[in-house]
Amino acid sequence: MSTKAVMIGGGSVNWTPKLAQDLFMRPGLQGSELALVDIDAEALALMERYCKELAQRTGTGWTVTAASLEEALDGAATVCVSIATGGLEAMQIDYTLPESFGVYQTVSDTTGPGGISRTLRNVPVFLGFAQAMEKYCPDAWMVHVTNPLNQLTRVMTRYTPIKTVGLCHNYVSTQAFLAAYFGVDKEDVQANSVGVNHGTWLTGLSIKGAPPDPARMTVAACLEYEKANADRFIASNTTDDDIEAMIGSKSVSRRLSFALYETFGVFPVGGVSHVAENYPFFLNDQEAMERFAIHRKGVLPQRTAFREHNLKKVMARLEGREPWPEFDLSAEEYSAVVESLHTGKVSKVMATCPNEGQVTNLPAGVAVETWAMVDRLGVHPVQSGPIPMPLLGLMTSVVAEMETAVEAAVTGDIKKVEQALFASPMLYRKDQATELARQLVEAHRAHLPQFA
Repeated sequence: MSTKAVMIGGGSVNWTPKLAQDLFMRPGLQGSELALVDIDAEALALMERYCKELAQRTGTGWTVTAASLEEALDGAATVCVSIATGGLEAMQIDYTLPESFGVYQTVSDTTGPGGISRTLRNVPVFLGFAQAMEKYCPDAWMVHVTNPLNQLTRVMTRYTPIKTVGLCHNYVSTQAFLAAYFGVDKEDVQANSVGVNHGTWLTGLSIKGAPPDPARMTVAACLEYEKANADRFIASNTTDDDIEAMIGSKSVSRRLSFALYETFGVFPVGGVSHVAENYPFFLNDQEAMERFAIHRKGVLPQRTAFREHNLKKVMARLEGREPWPEFDLSAEEYSAVVESLHTGKVSKVMATCPNEGQVTNLPAGVAVETWAMVDRLGVHPVQSGPIPMPLLGLMTSVVAEMETAVEAAVTGDIKKVEQALFASPMLYRKDQATELARQLVEAHRAHLPQFA
């Protein structure tokens, strides 16, 4: 029996080609339907054309349609969301406005003023999706990849009845790096994950069943490896590969990750851009930035270029100027979740879900990222243990920031925005929280109906 999958933000040339191809290649999903939704009619038409061609070339019997939200949701089993309310213009404000308050960010999509601001913009849109899903597909799962992953998963599971899970590929990228670093297969690198998305830690890390060699888990050893492998590209088989290929770079430095491992004995998940935003010192000290290869606004210059790069690639394939890729599965876990929910074939994925005890020393209900098992009955988080004690204080502050930002986004209470900024480790001058909150809300007023 076939299923119906919906992609909201389906006009994205960054996400849709890879995620759609993954769906088409899953054996248990052959003959199913993909419905694309997007507010950009031109982008939607292009991705409909691309995905129809892709479906035909894979020969797996999928049908592809572009539809209104209501038409797409009617009878859907899963709904994937990949959106950015306000687009690149809003992201630019998230970077630049906080800098006048001494807050510097690398990614600006999860923690700090950028993460708070993005929460305020995306929450009303997600709540609108929830209302539509309640009407047209109340039993469907939302399987989303939209940042801030924690906050949006939390708002859906706290304020709506819609079953929701968030997915990120940072664990896969980190696993791929460690496999290359130790010269083993990716499957030889195993660990638990505890924390929140873009702030998780690998506990119980093993390489081929044994703890990693302490002599290799140092900044000095990492630096030697980077020098010896300066021209080596470490593929994670995720969209990160596309970004690095586009900008002509090799894998990002992990020196900061090894420095934190030397301090805490656990390895952080993600590249330097995400890791550094949990420790503002590394974004404010010039010597530290140089030592660990950290760049403020490290992701911003890539966003427009990445879209243009992928748009050209899509057009070249459609017009016969570039060969189509090999049809195989990427390491993105979205299609595995869809297949498991549909067929019952069990899969193990890294998922952001409500805390039901899988992270033992964080509050119940908050969104946490751990392993989860997926089958026809749903997504089942795996017991993963506590946040290591030296990291618990910081993690609790980040969770408090995220929880308060969600409340602010739902209620439209600017006092809650101020409180979220005050709680954020990224804002050093706490006396500026009130004014920064006012300016952020004012700058994004067009996308914040809850603050009207």
